[in-house]
Amino acid sequence: MAAAEIARRSTPEHGLGSLARRSGFADADTLLVSMTGSTKAEARSLARVGEMIAVTDAATDLSVARDTDPELAAALPPVEAPWYAALAALVSAGRLTVAVADVIQAGLGEITDQVTADMLSTALASLLTDLLGPDGTHRVHVAEARLAARAARDRIDTSGVAVREAVLREKQYWRQWIAPDGMYRGEYALDPENGALLQAVHDQLTHPRRHTDPKKRPFGTASARTPFLDRAARERHAAEGLVQVVKAGASVNPMRLLDTEAPSVRVVVNEQALSTGTGFGALEGHPGAVSLGIVERGLCAGYLPVLFSSTGQPLNLGRDERLFTRAQRTAITIRDGGCREPDCDRPPSWTEIHHIRHWKRDHGNTDVADGILLCRRGHLRVHNEGWDITRDTHDQYWLIPPPHIDPTRTPRLMKPKTRAEITHPVIVPTKLQPAATGTG
Repeated sequence: MAAAEIARRSTPEHGLGSLARRSGFADADTLLVSMTGSTKAEARSLARVGEMIAVTDAATDLSVARDTDPELAAALPPVEAPWYAALAALVSAGRLTVAVADVIQAGLGEITDQVTADMLSTALASLLTDLLGPDGTHRVHVAEARLAARAARDRIDTSGVAVREAVLREKQYWRQWIAPDGMYRGEYALDPENGALLQAVHDQLTHPRRHTDPKKRPFGTASARTPFLDRAARERHAAEGLVQVVKAGASVNPMRLLDTEAPSVRVVVNEQALSTGTGFGALEGHPGAVSLGIVERGLCAGYLPVLFSSTGQPLNLGRDERLFTRAQRTAITIRDGGCREPDCDRPPSWTEIHHIRHWKRDHGNTDVADGILLCRRGHLRVHNEGWDITRDTHDQYWLIPPPHIDPTRTPRLMKPKTRAEITHPVIVPTKLQPAATGTG
């Protein structure tokens, strides 16, 4: 709250009389940095959350005063708490950090004509329950909270997905310069659609199994233990590969129609969203939503649609062979979105498919439902260190630690990295839907 008050009293409207200027600082951010030893970004976050707590406390105090003063009650309408009141309370109680609260508020966004305060409040309550767990004690990380908040906004504001998409498209850039050592350097910012394509190329060029022998080796064979390229070598290969990609693109006949080959980026959408025209899709490997316009354009260009069951399970493409087919791997990759170990962020290109019913031990079939993406470290841990993975009747996967790690062997939920509402229909409760603005 002190940070919010400093920011409020240091706005440009106060001129030379602002608190920051009178204290010898250019603005509130610089003053807060001096006082707290934080970065400017942290200072801004502190001020925003402080403002959130201050507004919530002011609303609470006014509501209490109104309830205890008949004259004030007659003069003022009922005081409604801000939609983020529950978030402010958790920060004040020390159950959420300032950084987590800031990204949740930013991710859920502002009230608009389509998104009411009640919708935001309900979405926040559901989000906090999911993040904090049934007992309310789960430690929430900033990255986890940011993705969850953005996904929650997309669910209650599907019409705003295309608007936010256009804003990101306008913010794209590519800058390049020559450094003093003669090296070309640069930076870029791409929207999700373009960035996902570049990410797919980068993942392929930096895959840890990339080496001089192009043969594919099955998991567990002696030849599969070939040492990985070190980081510097992978990055050098990626740079050289990028140049080759640019050369190939620059040499293409301008009269040739591109996108006639299978695309390397998949657009994922729930069948119901596609058939009804409501909702949104996603780009495989990217946490954000994309509009149905991008989805439909991708499908016209030949992108692969994958159908999901009511529990979010890809349709079974099972075979009795040891290795998963390309179609099966595609379905599993889209369903899982990366390594499903709880704290792993490896993308699909860095993973292997693990049979949760071991091929030899359990005589497991090579079915989609019995395959799950694990990074190499996680895969080896399951095979060599006594960890198990099970699937329940709701198609949720659970990681079970060995007794020497957890004597009770309490299962740990393995959430998919793909957004849940992409594989399940997006259904907004009637009470959360904005009122119609026209007669249609």
